[in-house]
Amino acid sequence: MTRKLVKFLILFDNTNLLYFPGQFLSGRVLVELKDDTPALGLHFHDVGEGVVRLRSQRQERIYDRENYIDFRLRLLGEPGQGPVLLSPGIHSFPFKLGLPLGLPSTFLGKHGWVQYFCKAALREPNGLTHKNQQVFIVMNPIDLNLEPTILAQPFRCEIEHKLGVSCVNSGPVVCRVSLDRGGYVPGETLGITAVVVNQSKVTIKATKAALTETIQYKARGKV
Repeated sequence: MTRKLVKFLILFDNTNLLYFPGQFLSGRVLVELKDDTPALGLHFHDVGEGVVRLRSQRQERIYDRENYIDFRLRLLGEPGQGPVLLSPGIHSFPFKLGLPLGLPSTFLGKHGWVQYFCKAALREPNGLTHKNQQVFIVMNPIDLNLEPTILAQPFRCEIEHKLGVSCVNSGPVVCRVSLDRGGYVPGETLGITAVVVNQSKVTIKATKAALTETIQYKARGKV
């Protein structure tokens, strides 16, 4: 079938490939052939998984995995049935399935990922199997209105640091930072208020604020 198979694609109806939990994932598997071609079956597999791969402080490999979606269906052919003859031209095999509620958002990191993808496999009677795969993105928005009320309250912290040699009589540098609330959503502006009290003998020429991301990987019940 190698020369007879012109195209073998997984096409989603939603061309931006972005979905939310609870939505329907729909599309079609497209097969284009040059000649009459027998096929035992066309298999479709929808997968959602979370994987963690890292090394411990002792350089031991740590691996953990959990499934969010594992849905299979047969788009062509029946078990125990003979091959189906596909005529030359384009054949379209539709699929539609509902995404479960509560799916975690797609994530790609240094030591792990949450990923969603569909796989299609077209089997020949001679034992050859042609495969293709297409990823899609899941976004599960966080509604801050449903989160603990502490996120809606102003956030404040104070940091004290001593500069120079401890034996020298010099006071600390105190930095007080505050935000109007403790939680934000993408697109919002963070209004940062900072007050620096310099009681040391060191001149502070500049200050800056940085937004950092902290990622925790959990494998085998350990962070």
